[in-house]
Amino acid sequence: MTKKMYVGIACAVLILAGGLYYLFWGGTSGDASTDPQAAPVQPANITFAGSSIVEEQDGKKLWELSAETIEADVNGKVVYLNNLKGIFYQDNGSKIDIIAKRATLDTKTHDISMQGDVKATASDGAVFTAAEARWSGEPQGFTGTGGVSLTRNGTIITGDNIITDAKMEKVKVFGKAKVITGGMTQ
Repeated sequence: MTKKMYVGIACAVLILAGGLYYLFWGGTSGDASTDPQAAPVQPANITFAGSSIVEEQDGKKLWELSAETIEADVNGKVVYLNNLKGIFYQDNGSKIDIIAKRATLDTKTHDISMQGDVKATASDGAVFTAAEARWSGEPQGFTGTGGVSLTRNGTIITGDNIITDAKMEKVKVFGKAKVITGGMTQ
């Protein structure tokens, strides 16, 4: 091979390499800086494993949520919790323990939406179950949908939907409501 052939091959390889670079990493790759119509790249959510979130007011714990994984959107407006375990503290010193497969916390309203085998157990032994439930920050209380039940002192209240106060003392049941007390259906 002659010196001209080596130079020609080297030039062809450089041109080919430059073209491949431009094709895969250059201006045609959809880079937002060169393509004004390209959608901006959203940063990934932040994920924590085995963490807790606590809400306090005037130095007093209102609730504490822990989860297997906690994922926060980059704006900090929504927090996703997997395998939730929570404690809601009451003014009288009692508490409500709650578990759910998934939950979503709205950081602005402090509302918590829970899905998947939701179960809340109060210090006095009352048990609330639902397929889905929601804790409202204002007014404080639980709502539940999907085969809900509340058991307290031998009384079982079931229905399609339920609304309770934060202490699970005041209860409204909607849709196929049934109350069983001491084995009697009313």
